[in-house]
Amino acid sequence: MTVNRQQLAKILELLGSAHDGEALAAARRADAMVKAGGENWASLLGVPTSPGSALDAAPAPPQPAARRRSRELTSYEMLMALLQSERTPAEVKKGLRPLERRLREGDISDGDIADLRLMFSRYVTGTKVT
Repeated sequence: MTVNRQQLAKILELLGSAHDGEALAAARRADAMVKAGGENWASLLGVPTSPGSALDAAPAPPQPAARRRSRELTSYEMLMALLQSERTPAEVKKGLRPLERRLREGDISDGDIADLRLMFSRYVTGTKVT
């Protein structure tokens, strides 16, 4: 398995966000992508390692999905989950791209957030909202 470098680059761009939660979520998502791809950061970046170093160790296996969080997900976390979900149709993902930009810029309306929550419930959690 390999790391989708274009997707990783987009996620890494969010590390410069003024919103600490977004930057942290991006860092965690990037790290999870690298490990899920069977790589580590040193190999991905082409950094030579000495035999037996911590960087040379096999990557940690992907962690099982955590139980439902006790806190509410941020709009950014819901958006990222929608974009990563295999259940989200391609045309919906395409429509979410402008929302991603507006979310980063802080130009998101309450209606957009409500739509985001509805799509998250439908495509990520699989619950039907009427």
